Amino acid sequence: MIQTSKHQYAIEVKEVMTNHLGYEEIMKFYFFAKKLKYTTISLNIWAVEMFDANLSSLLLAIIGKLRWENKLYIYVEIPDHMHVLFRNGFFNYLSGNKRLIYDQRESTIPLKTFAPENDDAFTFYLKKDFFGHRALDHLPFSTVKQLKTAFSEVFVNAELHANTNKVYTCGQYFPNKNLLKFTLLDLGDGFFKKIKISNPDIKTDIAAIDWAVKPGNTTKNREYGPGGYGLQDIIDYCKSNNGSIHIISGLGYWTLSGGHYMNYRIKNPFPGAMIHLIFRKI
Repeated sequence: MIQTSKHQYAIEVKEVMTNHLGYEEIMKFYFFAKKLKYTTISLNIWAVEMFDANLSSLLLAIIGKLRWENKLYIYVEIPDHMHVLFRNGFFNYLSGNKRLIYDQRESTIPLKTFAPENDDAFTFYLKKDFFGHRALDHLPFSTVKQLKTAFSEVFVNAELHANTNKVYTCGQYFPNKNLLKFTLLDLGDGFFKKIKISNPDIKTDIAAIDWAVKPGNTTKNREYGPGGYGLQDIIDYCKSNNGSIHIISGLGYWTLSGGHYMNYRIKNPFPGAMIHLIFRKI
């Protein structure tokens, strides 16, 4: 990513994927734009050949934050080959266009925003757009029921403890790879602030995430963290079904993939909590 002028920025990498490198590319733009006030800024993504559509939820969230806090008007130059960002509703959210979007390819779970107290709308979204998507039509009823409860738990925790006014969701299905990538995020307090209240020995964002994903802590201390019990059920599902989960908060980036855990201290802190899920048909 490079600054092309005072009011223009371009992402020059070929791929922005659901990993810590893709996250950093988007957040570099946020910290560049955060220095500006009361102006117009253009984000150019013409050089990007592959942009995971679920990451548009992150891009929309930080653009909204910049619009509100820095009074910026931000224009994203979307090339024609990035039509997925039209089909999933990102362009409509960005432009304020309320026209309904129909994804003829059935490869996206639409980008949506929810007020944290509107759990009914989120439950309907789960039923219709998430579990109703062809990517998950193989799941048995018992699994759907368990995961729906888990997702609802994560969402409710955002209302009760995250101190945020919006929750963002979006997904993309890759039928040739049998992959579904899904993102849920908020720009609230994140993990560390809540967890350190009762755990003063926890000093870093990574330590807070590590604490939150331990089975005993997430099931027995449901009042802490933006995931709690539901987060643990989602992690268990990913472990048992060749899935992956990425959790980002503050300077911490935690992943589970192939049964192996890893964490990174990222350069650009995330102001909230974000969960990426990668489901694989097996």
